[in-house]
This record gives sequence, C-alpha cells and structure tokens, in this order.
Amino acid sequence: MSWFWEKNGDDREYSIYSTAYDVEITGEELSQELSSVDRKSLEEQVKAFERATAVHRTKTSLNSLSHIDAILSHNANLGETTAVSLVVDHSGSLKGQRAIVACLVVQMVSDFLSRLDVRFEILGFTTAAWKGGKSRQLWIDRGRPRNPGRLNDVLHIRYRDASNTNPSAPWSVHNMLRSDILKENIDGEAVFWAAERLKNLEADQNLVIVITDGAPVDDSTLSENHPDFLWRHLAAVIADIKTTPGFRIAAIGIDHDVSRLYQSALRVDRLDQVSAELPNYLSGLFQ
Repeated sequence: MSWFWEKNGDDREYSIYSTAYDVEITGEELSQELSSVDRKSLEEQVKAFERATAVHRTKTSLNSLSHIDAILSHNANLGETTAVSLVVDHSGSLKGQRAIVACLVVQMVSDFLSRLDVRFEILGFTTAAWKGGKSRQLWIDRGRPRNPGRLNDVLHIRYRDASNTNPSAPWSVHNMLRSDILKENIDGEAVFWAAERLKNLEADQNLVIVITDGAPVDDSTLSENHPDFLWRHLAAVIADIKTTPGFRIAAIGIDHDVSRLYQSALRVDRLDQVSAELPNYLSGLFQ
C-alpha cells in the first residue's frame, strides 16, 4: 500500500494529531476487563443472541455447503494462496438488532472461510472515548491549532489473528454486543490497518471484507476539519487497496447501503437475509 498520512496542516490531506493514546487490544483482553457483574450481563446477552439466531445459523451453514464444494472443486489450493481480513465497525449506532445481525454475519463468514481452509483475521474498530478523548485534550492544551487531523483515540481490536488454527470465530466476538464499547468510527485507518496486516502474511491473494452500518463519523475530528475529512480518507484507502496487486476489498452493510464506496457490496437488514443471501455473495468473492 502506498497511502500515507502526514501532519501538514492542510485540510485536504489526512493527518493524525496524536497516536499516543491509541489502543490495540485482543478480544480476550477486552473480555477480561469486564467486572463479574458485566461479564454475567454479557453472558445473558450471548444466550439471547444464540436463541435468536440458532435457526439462521443452521440454514446459513446448509446453504453454504454447495457453494464451498463448488469453490474448492475449481481451486483446491485456495487455502495455500489466500488470506482474508474481516474488519468490523463498532460504531455507536451498531446496537440492538443491528449488533445481532452483525455478530451473526461475522460468525457465518468465519465458518465459510474456515471450511475453505483459508487464513483469516477478525478485527474490530471504534474509538477509546467519546468527544475526542485524551487526544483532544492534548490539542486543547496546546492552543487548538487549526486543521489538527484525526482528533480522537482509536481502539483497534484483534479478535482472531491469522495464526489462530481454531476454526470459526472466537467467543470474544460477542463483545460487539456490548453497548459500552460502541463509540465513533474512523474507518480509513482501520481498513488500512487490516490491509497492512494482510500484507505481512505474504499471501498471493488478499481480501479485505468490511462490515459496517454507516459512514465514518467522529464528531471531535469533523468539528475541526473538513466535513468530508474521514470520508475522503476512507475512499482513498479503498482506491489504494483496489490498485494494489493481489488485493481486493468488499463490504457488507448492516442496514446500510455500502455500494457508494465499495464496488463489491451486500446489504443485510434482517437475520433471514443472512441465510438467504450471504452464502451466494461470499461464493462470488472466490469464483
């Protein structure tokens, strides 16, 4: 990838005011931060999620079988040549039914990839705070310079690394059902991060699949920069990935149309659409 960002004071270019307070954490570490009361609450949410999605998980798995067989019959070595990154938006709007649909999509995509025997990662992204966090306070303390660039602390979550040999998605992905971690979404950096991690795997074919329910938004950043600051950066990162040899990008919108930014796109609004439409969409990505 060739998309870099530099702090140059020009609101037409992407920049970051400070990375000092950014956080990268594993899904397991995110779970361990829960108090015993919050842990019990999440476990109850997971039980409710499993009850609500059981039929849809079964249908999706059954509907995937013929697609997986067809893919492997044409490319038996797919697992040796391909790596995939699922990067999931954890924005504040991803609550309630949207969170349930998104979590099911992550699980079903993971199962599909496991059956193809390809290496894959599951990543999540949000911000560590509302209203700019420590980065914004640092900017205030330094006199509020113009066009500061990204002005919040990002939180990147590694739910599953490519080195993980366990099939499917880990239990920790259920953290996306927690409303307390769902904040702002700075998509461009997260998608770039996912692609760079794939690049380090040195696979012949690389695919980034973005799962999102809206456009990039961070109020602290957008209040001090051009209104399209985050959107333009995401568009530039997507364009860069598309022109990088061996890389492709796709997106699944959760109750949201992602086709304006992503040429290969699927919209899923309801649980029944997961079994009806997801297997065919995923099959098309590997044909």
